[in-house]
Amino acid sequence: MAKIDKEAEREKLRLQFEKEAKSRESARVMSSLLLQGATMTRKHCKTCGDPIFRQEGKEFCPSCKNGEQITTGKNVDAQRGQVEREEKGEHLIGVRSAILDKIEDLTKKVEEEEDIQKMKEYLSAIKEATEVLQAMDEIGE
Repeated sequence: MAKIDKEAEREKLRLQFEKEAKSRESARVMSSLLLQGATMTRKHCKTCGDPIFRQEGKEFCPSCKNGEQITTGKNVDAQRGQVEREEKGEHLIGVRSAILDKIEDLTKKVEEEEDIQKMKEYLSAIKEATEVLQAMDEIGE
């Protein structure tokens, strides 16, 4: 009878893991962009809510590719003010990158783990790390 409960629990975790697949993929893409030198801005995509990135003078949403804009010199003062605000949060990018890396590592461990209790621990850690990222986004707004 315990085996049936174990299988039901495993299936429940598998379904939860599948639901979070899009979030993990977004995190993977974002961490890759950060490693390539892109900057995560304080802006968020109006379509999907993910952070807007800046790379080579272009701002874009890495998830839905919406809102791609080429930065021009027309609004220099506005851009300068925005850059100053973003620089205040630049030190958090390293923290964000480390958290995203840990989420990716934990995701791989969940995929490989056989022990239900360990899977729960990893998923709990992923959830907490995601909550920290959300709190960082709220601070950055």
